[in-house]
Amino acid sequence: MTKLADHELLAEFARNESEAAFAELTGRYVNLVYSAGLRYTGNPHHAEEITQAVFIVLARKAGSLRRGTILSGWLYQTARLTAANFIKSEIRREQREQEAYMQSTLNEPDSNVWQQSALQIAPLLDEAMGKLGETDRNAVVLRYFENKTAQEVGAALKLNEAAAHKRVNRAVDKLRKFFTQRGVTLSAAALAGVLAANSVQAAPVGLAATISSTTGTGAAVGANITTLAKATLNMMTYAKLKLAGGLGAAILLAGGATSLVFSQPTTADNLSIGEIFKQAQSTYAAMTSYRDDGESVATVNGTTITHTFTTRLARPSLYRIEWQESSVSAGYSGTTATQAVWSAGQGDFLLGMGGSATKYKNRETALSGASGISGGAAAAIPGTFFSENWGNRLKKPATNETRLPDEKVGDVDCYVLSSAAKGRTETLLIGKTDFLIHQIRNGTSAEVMKAVLDKANATQTAAHPEMAAMLKDVKPYAINSIETHEHIVLNENIMPADFAH
Repeated sequence: MTKLADHELLAEFARNESEAAFAELTGRYVNLVYSAGLRYTGNPHHAEEITQAVFIVLARKAGSLRRGTILSGWLYQTARLTAANFIKSEIRREQREQEAYMQSTLNEPDSNVWQQSALQIAPLLDEAMGKLGETDRNAVVLRYFENKTAQEVGAALKLNEAAAHKRVNRAVDKLRKFFTQRGVTLSAAALAGVLAANSVQAAPVGLAATISSTTGTGAAVGANITTLAKATLNMMTYAKLKLAGGLGAAILLAGGATSLVFSQPTTADNLSIGEIFKQAQSTYAAMTSYRDDGESVATVNGTTITHTFTTRLARPSLYRIEWQESSVSAGYSGTTATQAVWSAGQGDFLLGMGGSATKYKNRETALSGASGISGGAAAAIPGTFFSENWGNRLKKPATNETRLPDEKVGDVDCYVLSSAAKGRTETLLIGKTDFLIHQIRNGTSAEVMKAVLDKANATQTAAHPEMAAMLKDVKPYAINSIETHEHIVLNENIMPADFAH
């Protein structure tokens, strides 16, 4: 029996709601969609929900897809959009949910290259694919996700075999350059081999049957899956409106009705403060690991205190922050011994100036305890990465947050977001392309420090009267600090042994 083409099956389903046609399409592409969802979330159950939502979208859009659509590429892109919606909803629902990301059940790979690079490549693959144009992305999906020949790729893209081969090679080279910029170095040939062998894993047994027996027939599915599918459909409608009219569209759903409010197109330069924060939240939530080098420089009453530090973080609770402090005041300079706070999975420890380690009951108390003496290195980035209640700089934007003119940190173009309240200011410099925190500036006025000193005076002198004269002579002073993060590396393959001190 002749195998029907994708567009023929779509037409049959659109005309007659054929369950058999939809089951055939589901069987062809369920593994591809499931694999994309699994890479995004690292959670098989979440990947199944994403997969079901994608095929609900396909059922709704079957009649409107043009005949020339590369269905595998369309489904892959829809899976990316749906997975992104899922992650955003998870962040809003439960900030701490992200600690489950490392519980991935990816199949054991066959390639030695993949064994060495899986934790580096897998979390970045779909972001890299998203940077490609539609034709390049379709070419990669056809050639490596579906393992089609160059001749078959050319037929699908309406190119001759040689042109298809060049298109695929060019797209792979773009992916290679993306990975190189993220610290993952592979040759184009090695990357192509990794993609062909490992981009698609088998979906759970029975998932295709479940999808075709519910989605294709309009049977009821879970509320979460329905909501996720609607969000993706709305995003597609929004994208079409922008493409068709050259305008941005905000889609407001109320009581089942859709209202369209047109505005200027959203670009990197006119993102709202809330949108910048959400993008940055999503970026940190999707990481499996983070590493950087940095420097914190504080000016306190005429004294400059500098901390140089290295940071290494991994989910669910592995971390190590080391720092050295130097100070310059009235012609005096000196450097302390290296200090550190860390967990290698068997406890949380802080190594102080005396050389002895203190064990803390959990990560949050260890990091917060190290915050001040590390010059802030143990606070903002770890707090944001682990979504701690006390240190997460992106958890909730201040109501009086303002956007200042863009600046550069090194060669990175950054948004500048500043807030001020009760004598304290904080300014975040967030990368315009990577949405990572590259610099944090803090200021505390002398008036605030006077209040702190007055409180300390009242508390301490009540118990130790001999300290009254000493504290009385301390003058209020302002504190200003700049914390800079450089040489940032994401999602590298690091093990618990790398965090031991």
